[in-house]
Amino acid sequence: MQNLIKIIAKNPDLIRIDNYKEKTSKKKYERALQYDRLLEVAREYALFAKDIPLWRVDAHTIEQNFSFGIKIAREIRLRTEDAGILFNEHLPKFFEGGNIGFFVSGLYHESIKNCDSLKLDLTVFKVSISGLGYRHPAGRLEITGDKVYYLGMQMKGGEIHVFGNTGNHIGGEMKGGIITIHGNTRNFVGEKMQEGAIVIKGNVLDVIGIKMLGGEIIIEGKAGQWIGAAAKGGKITFSQ
Repeated sequence: MQNLIKIIAKNPDLIRIDNYKEKTSKKKYERALQYDRLLEVAREYALFAKDIPLWRVDAHTIEQNFSFGIKIAREIRLRTEDAGILFNEHLPKFFEGGNIGFFVSGLYHESIKNCDSLKLDLTVFKVSISGLGYRHPAGRLEITGDKVYYLGMQMKGGEIHVFGNTGNHIGGEMKGGIITIHGNTRNFVGEKMQEGAIVIKGNVLDVIGIKMLGGEIIIEGKAGQWIGAAAKGGKITFSQ
C-alpha cells in the first residue's frame, strides 16, 4: 500500500497524451490502475481486520473500523464511488460479512456530498453486514438486499434507503436525516434517537423508540411490543 501511494505521488502524469488514440489508451490504463488500487485497499483492510472478531460491535471496534476507513480514504484520495466498487466487487473476496460496514462508512464519510448517490449490494455477501451508514453525513445511500444490522447509527443527514428486510438496531442514536426501510425490520428501531426520521414500510418486531429523545418513527405495517419504553421525546406514528 505504501509503495503504491509513493508511486502515485511521485508520478501524477504517468502518460503524456497528444492525440485521440493516446487519450483512449490512457483512459484504459487509468481504469486498470484504479481497479488494482482498490483491490489493494481491500487486501490492506483484510490484514488490518484479521485480529478483530467480525461479529463484535462495541464502541472500540466501531471506532477502529471507521477511523481506518477515513485514514485510507485520505491517504489515496478515494472518491465516494470508490467505496461502492470496494464494497460490491472487492471486499467479498476477503469477507463473508461482519462489521465491515463501519469501515465502508469511513471510506466515503468525507467525500460524499448532498447530490451524491452511493449504491451497495448486500447480496454479494454470504452473511449479514453491520455498520453501514454509520454517521452518514449527506447524500443518498441505497442498499439492496437483506440482513443489514446496526444501520444508520449516529446518522447526521442525508438519506438511507434499504430495498429489502433489515435486522436489529436501526437508527440508533440518530441525529438527523431519513432512513427508509422498504421491507420489514426486527428489534431496536430508533434506540436513543435524537433527531431525523425512520420510515418502516413493512412490519417491525419489538423494542421501538426505546429511550427516544426526539425525531419521528413512522410504521406503515404491524408492530410488536415495548413501544416507546423510557422515551423522553420524539414521536412514533402508525399509519395502519
